Amino acid sequence: MFEFVQNNKTVIQVILGAVALTFAGFGVSSYSSATDDPYLVKVGSVKIYKRDLDRELEGKPSDPAARQAALEDMIRRKLILADARDHGATVSAEQLRKVIASIPLFQDNGQFSQSRYSEFLKNRYQSAEAFETEISDDILVRSQLTSVAGTQFVANSVVNRVAALLGEGRELQPLVLKPADFASEVKTDAAAVKAYYDANAKRFRTPESVKLDYVVLSQDALGQGIKIADADVQKYYDQHKADLSSEQRRASHILLTVAKDAAPAQKAKVKAEAGALLKEIRANPAKFAELAKAKSQDPGSAEKGGDLGFFAHGMMVKPFDDAVFRMKPGQISDLVETEYGFHIIRLDEIKAQDLETVKAAIVDKLQKQKAAALFREQADKLSEVAYQQADSLKGLVDALKLEVKHSDWLQRNQPGKDDLLGNEKLLAAVFSDDVLKKKHNSEPVDIGGGRLVVARVAEHQPERQQAIADVREQIQGELVEREGAKLADRKGQALLADLKAGKNVDAPKWGAALTVSRRAAASLPPTDMRAVFSVAAAKLPTFAGVRHDTGEYVIYRVNKVIAAPAVTDADRAQLGNVLGELTANGQLGSYLQALRQKYPVTVGKQSLSDNSQ
Repeated sequence: MFEFVQNNKTVIQVILGAVALTFAGFGVSSYSSATDDPYLVKVGSVKIYKRDLDRELEGKPSDPAARQAALEDMIRRKLILADARDHGATVSAEQLRKVIASIPLFQDNGQFSQSRYSEFLKNRYQSAEAFETEISDDILVRSQLTSVAGTQFVANSVVNRVAALLGEGRELQPLVLKPADFASEVKTDAAAVKAYYDANAKRFRTPESVKLDYVVLSQDALGQGIKIADADVQKYYDQHKADLSSEQRRASHILLTVAKDAAPAQKAKVKAEAGALLKEIRANPAKFAELAKAKSQDPGSAEKGGDLGFFAHGMMVKPFDDAVFRMKPGQISDLVETEYGFHIIRLDEIKAQDLETVKAAIVDKLQKQKAAALFREQADKLSEVAYQQADSLKGLVDALKLEVKHSDWLQRNQPGKDDLLGNEKLLAAVFSDDVLKKKHNSEPVDIGGGRLVVARVAEHQPERQQAIADVREQIQGELVEREGAKLADRKGQALLADLKAGKNVDAPKWGAALTVSRRAAASLPPTDMRAVFSVAAAKLPTFAGVRHDTGEYVIYRVNKVIAAPAVTDADRAQLGNVLGELTANGQLGSYLQALRQKYPVTVGKQSLSDNSQ
């Protein structure tokens, strides 16, 4: 019932415990500035550098708006952490362990996997301590937010009142006064047209324009004409089989761990135990799963007989990965040493796609490779001929078998939606003196997408003032639109005043009745909805008026008020949750405002786009 509220909240959404917090109300531009150190922003005594922002944005869009938003999130996070630590908040080792173990990325069949955790750290973090510090900070932020706004309460009377307001409906009839309705009252004679033309003369100038003849050298088009032999496909498949076939391998292992700071004697002892275990397995391979359950110290796989499931090349630590992808199904490895200890590995299965499945992808890849080489070769030829035979495109047609194409009128400094003819670099080239005045070919223009364009001007039309006769109808239309809107507004307000005074209530030709509620606007704009629900409905009919940007003036006749339907327990609970969240957001906004006063935020010399570190 209350999807409208859920989908149209104008306050900021907050998910407790999320890494990125999106609160409104602060802008970096509002912070005081400082120039003592090349950092981005300092929150209290903690500095945020560009490298910190880059790390935060890794793998995400990094346009200016995204970078600004990410920096704002980092500032708010630092504010909350500063307050938490000033109040003595800490995270225990047990809290940290439970949170990390609960992260699905580090689980295998619902159980924490040390190997997955270690592989993640290896690829993303310099050390486990760095990652664990981030998680600890997240726990502190969550705890702090919960203490501020995690226990809000909304009274049933408030929920019931809001439910009644949201569910209340009103039956309306619109009356639309359009500018065109008053066209006969607008002066559009020669004098009015002349006055408008003179006052807006600059608007009635035709921009400088050209028509072009041009040729396009396209890498994609070159690729379509290249044939790839089956022998080449087979050769490429054989050379890149592991990658192209998306090969995955299923292996089992037994791990005897060795601490990173273990003494040489201790390491040798564990290696000896692993060697004895390997000897036992090779004597009786069928006991591998049994021994894995009893001896392996990898908690994620031991209870499954050492089974690690399927994984692709590069997913495991390198020594382990190298061993697995050298083995044959059923083979048991020698001892493999990694940073975790000593492994005994058995390769259980290989799963890969055959040549026919990936043939189309290989053909496409080889076509693109050959097309790229041919494109580079022909691009050199294109530049040479376009320069040497600058007075015509014929040389390019003969040398490269390109088709001459023709454009419609293109305006100076008016890039368009057409990614070729509307390209800004192409327009700059064809309006240059060399192309426009000297009538030469343009240099090859790279318009992206593996395309080069050489163009020359076929026709040129200088900028000129349009004659008043050519724009008379346009001006008359604009006069009706402008002056008609003023008349619609003036007469609409006068009519609304009469209707509110009870005069001629039934005289206007009201439109068809429609029913709206705050949850179902029936396509009415927000401004119209506010107007309709802001008028008192104690005495009906009642009336509301709204001026639209289109120049229309709309009067609504409110004929009936429809009581809200009964609220179910489920609806009441949903609305209570929404109102509680709105309350929490208000509390959090006030809290962050107070933190900004407590911990000054200053801007350093680095900019969001600065390449320096």
